[in-house]
Amino acid sequence: MSTTGHGHGHSEPGADPESVAVGHELKDAQTGPLAFAALGLGVLLLVSFIVMGVVLRSTGNTLADTSSNLPTTAAMQMQIPPSPRIEQNPILDGNQIVADATKKLAGYGWVDEQAGTAHIPIERAMELVVERGVAGK
Repeated sequence: MSTTGHGHGHSEPGADPESVAVGHELKDAQTGPLAFAALGLGVLLLVSFIVMGVVLRSTGNTLADTSSNLPTTAAMQMQIPPSPRIEQNPILDGNQIVADATKKLAGYGWVDEQAGTAHIPIERAMELVVERGVAGK
């Protein structure tokens, strides 16, 4: 490994005095390849616009014709998904599910009246488990 070069493209030790005086590196950036790349990008952009114009004319369309095929904002907002629509109003449906579950957890009711199985409020069920324990243990 050489101690005279430090991998910046010149073999002098330390920074170039001219670059230090200006405040930035002068020798690393070569403007020729950068200008060539910018010119190439501009030509590529111009060619792509010309190709797009040729394709549009060959199909008989114009740019205005293609935009008329798109749905309007109002049409997109009014579009309803196909059936079955499970949730018509997700917020209202979610609130109803929570209300039904809360009512069932806090109230009395039949699970199977024929078999004599009922449900009781969860607070009362916890009290009974503390008093009687869990069956089978």
